[in-house]
Amino acid sequence: MNGVQDLLINIIAAVIVFLAGVGVRGLVGFARSWRGRAFWGRTMLHGRTYLLVGALTRFKHLEPTDFVGGGDSRAVHELATMIGKLGSSFEVTNAGRITDGLQRENLILLGLEQVNTLVPNVFEKIGVGYEVDVPSMTITDRVSGETYTPQWEIDLLQDNAARDLDGSWFIHTDQDGVRSVQSFRIDYGILVRGQNPYAPKRGLVVMAGLYGFGTWAAARLPLDEEFLRLCAGFRNFECLFRVEVHQEIILSTSIISIRSLPDLTTKFDLEAPSPRPSTDSVTPRTEHEPAEGPPTSRVDDRPGH
Repeated sequence: MNGVQDLLINIIAAVIVFLAGVGVRGLVGFARSWRGRAFWGRTMLHGRTYLLVGALTRFKHLEPTDFVGGGDSRAVHELATMIGKLGSSFEVTNAGRITDGLQRENLILLGLEQVNTLVPNVFEKIGVGYEVDVPSMTITDRVSGETYTPQWEIDLLQDNAARDLDGSWFIHTDQDGVRSVQSFRIDYGILVRGQNPYAPKRGLVVMAGLYGFGTWAAARLPLDEEFLRLCAGFRNFECLFRVEVHQEIILSTSIISIRSLPDLTTKFDLEAPSPRPSTDSVTPRTEHEPAEGPPTSRVDDRPGH
């Protein structure tokens, strides 16, 4: 009899543990879902949304269907998974093949102007305060005057000595014939959430890095608790962030600044509004912040974001 009782007790205990695990998992899922909905909002999740992915058109002679960067493709995967768990979806289309009327739907734009030519037009119309220089691959904050440049780790090659390098390094030869090995370390990116300037009742999200790591990191930010806390008071905003990379993996993402963007209360006008960054901002203190900047909170880097 005691054996039967012990068996029943063990079964009941196992069921309780199982249900507790399911409950905890459900609570975690609910929390992540709530964070995702807080960023995307009803307009983006319940309307028709297009994701415009950029293409490396300069390599079209190698592949007529265009090349998509690895960071952009990972961003698409992250976004599809995230939005799918929220019970919504988006249609993916090439940024270079926009059909008439598409620009008046909810838009998610990936990449800066070197791969997505719609981005500079959108930035100008909504008044983004960050200036992107493609030839020099830099982002300049018009408010602080600070310029941000990606960083590479560079090591000179002596003669043809064999090197034990992981796959993140590549060999580069400059115009003087000097050979070096290089590996990417720091990227910068911009995330914008606001109103579609061509249809202000529709939503707009831009996720773009100087390189693909920034775009990939931007796709992860909507689930980052600290990021959501910083942008919670803004309907429309622009965000500049820094991405630390090692062996082609994102180690951490640091928010440099978040500022509000103007509310687009009028319909699309052929006269683009002049960029006028808002003074209403939240600027986490980082090593890149100008010394004269106002006192602000700091965002801790967290692995995997």
